[in-house]
Amino acid sequence: MKSRGMIILAACLITALLLCGCNEKPAGEQNSLSDKIIFMPSDIFQLINGSLDFTTNKSGGIVAAKVTMMFQNVADKVVSANVTVAFYDKNDTQLYVTHRQFYDYPPGYRDQSVLPANTVTYDGKNVSMVDHVVISVEEIKGL
Repeated sequence: MKSRGMIILAACLITALLLCGCNEKPAGEQNSLSDKIIFMPSDIFQLINGSLDFTTNKSGGIVAAKVTMMFQNVADKVVSANVTVAFYDKNDTQLYVTHRQFYDYPPGYRDQSVLPANTVTYDGKNVSMVDHVVISVEEIKGL
């Protein structure tokens, strides 16, 4: 039920962006973003693929920042994790933070595709100030 709601929410967001005349423009066209995603070292998850893309309106203003992330379980056990994604400006001021939960990843498992849980979009009033993103992982114990 929860994932169904996330899919509907994602579909509504994409539809709204298409109807408002926004064009997605990967920020990588101007510079490399590999240094814009900071992954905190983890004993359970490794970030195997990550990107930060900006959506702009017709006048070139940034209206959304989207992080896509794919993980691999590097622990020698089944793990569940809470992933924190925080957006920061150039002065390291936190603009937005959210969490995603990943449950029961078997040892060695790699994400094969990008699902709604693997993306985080920030479209708040300070989105144009986003400079970098910090991703951190904490194991959920006791499940």
